[in-house]
Amino acid sequence: MSMSELANAAVPVRDDIMEMESRSLAALATPGGSLSGEDRVALASAARSNQTKTDLERFARHLYSSPATINAEDVDKAAENAGYPRTVEAIGIVARLSALDGVHLALGVDLEPLPVRLPGPATGEIAHDLKRRRGHVPMPPGPIPVTLDLIPSEADAFRAMFDSLYMTEEQMADPQFRRDPGLNTPQLETIASRISMLNECFY
Repeated sequence: MSMSELANAAVPVRDDIMEMESRSLAALATPGGSLSGEDRVALASAARSNQTKTDLERFARHLYSSPATINAEDVDKAAENAGYPRTVEAIGIVARLSALDGVHLALGVDLEPLPVRLPGPATGEIAHDLKRRRGHVPMPPGPIPVTLDLIPSEADAFRAMFDSLYMTEEQMADPQFRRDPGLNTPQLETIASRISMLNECFY
């Protein structure tokens, strides 16, 4: 693993966070269910900049820079042009990249460079029989997090970040959970809710 920019933070950053970041960035460059590794890295690059070439890249940039302004019309337009699988995969890429970049920005360190894309076409692993729901994309029934389940690999990559940046789904169900050292469940939930409200979170 190359040295993370997080090592330059003014406060100590847990090793598991840096390891998770390395894995997540590597996964970003891997072919996904509906996008090649090249497409995925291009979307991530477009999200960070104003240099967009396609409608899907413009959607990624909009989602990264102004997530609170995303509405059903924006998602429908992206899906009309690119299809729901690519749109959902773009949402997953941007959601994970935003989380990683947010840690860096909060700690005042440079963003990690994007990885070199891995060759190969999209895997074609796309879930079926899902219905469009309140997230404006096809989803299974039930509570969040299910927005990305149309692309199973993207949903798995997103959930793989929970343990380091928040809590695993199992830990969320345990009211007695506490990091050692660290915060307990009510404290983590309070901070997460406050941040979500201030950021006007959508995806």
